[in-house]
Amino acid sequence: MALVGELILLAVGILLLIKGSDFFVDSGSAIGKVLKISEILLGITIVAFGTSLPEFIVAITSSQANSNEIAIGNILGTNIFNTCVILAIIALIRPVKFKRDTVRKDMYMSVVTALVLCFLMADKLLTNAGVNVISRTDGLILLVMFGIFMYYNLYGYADYWKERKEKTGEIKLKLKDIDALTVNILKMILGIILVFLGAKITVNAVEKTAIMLNLSETFISILVIAVGTSLPEIFTSISAIKKGKHDIAVGNLIGSNMFNILFVLGSAAIISPITLQMDTLIIDAFTFLAVMVMLLLHARAGKDHVISKVEGGSLLAIYLTYIIYVVVRG
Repeated sequence: MALVGELILLAVGILLLIKGSDFFVDSGSAIGKVLKISEILLGITIVAFGTSLPEFIVAITSSQANSNEIAIGNILGTNIFNTCVILAIIALIRPVKFKRDTVRKDMYMSVVTALVLCFLMADKLLTNAGVNVISRTDGLILLVMFGIFMYYNLYGYADYWKERKEKTGEIKLKLKDIDALTVNILKMILGIILVFLGAKITVNAVEKTAIMLNLSETFISILVIAVGTSLPEIFTSISAIKKGKHDIAVGNLIGSNMFNILFVLGSAAIISPITLQMDTLIIDAFTFLAVMVMLLLHARAGKDHVISKVEGGSLLAIYLTYIIYVVVRG
């Protein structure tokens, strides 16, 4: 009965994470419309952060509770799921076409980020250290890279802001706009509260469930929490692809992965250095790197930069193989 109770709490925690992030993204988008911010800019900022909010709160909460395997396992599991499963689903619905700028800029940055993460995690391999640690210095490196990533993406919108100001002048808010802003700011705060509560419940339930089932926290984080916290990305991406907005769908996944590693993991490491008790997490990090390299090669192949249904199927096969490996190792 105790196990059933913890599993119910785990489900409740994940539902709170999902609903809270929905509130955050929906209210953020509404605020953006009132302030007349473009959809693309919203996608890079509010939507990308909103869909990564569950991972962020889970990482911070688990880091404070010294449950480091949950923090890193959730991030790696989510990123691998985003890339292999969600992108595969999108490709099976309709082949995904990348813009040349996306391939040249975001895809290469994603590969570099995955490579840096592997380097920061492999202390025992590279320096003969006694344990692998993502230190505060490592966290600072990730946050600096996040700043560079955001600057590089937002820099191109300087002309947009200048042009919009020349055309429309300063934004003048009507009373109904102020009311809408107030309501949506409150919804955003509610979303953050729900995500925080969901993270607390989820982390506690994972710890107790892992003990009862004699499983590692990483195992549950990769197979359960990672999929649960990826649901906002699933719905956002599929909705975008049905509307023919390929760049928003792919950009949401790439942006979410970058947020997870650079901002989420970087922030968690700054708060509390992450000691990796399980050396197998290095294999998970290298798996993510291999997937990103393969995705880059697929995206660069040919002049159209298309991920076909066959390539989407190969991504699913990679994920299934990875899951079998995770199950076998426990």
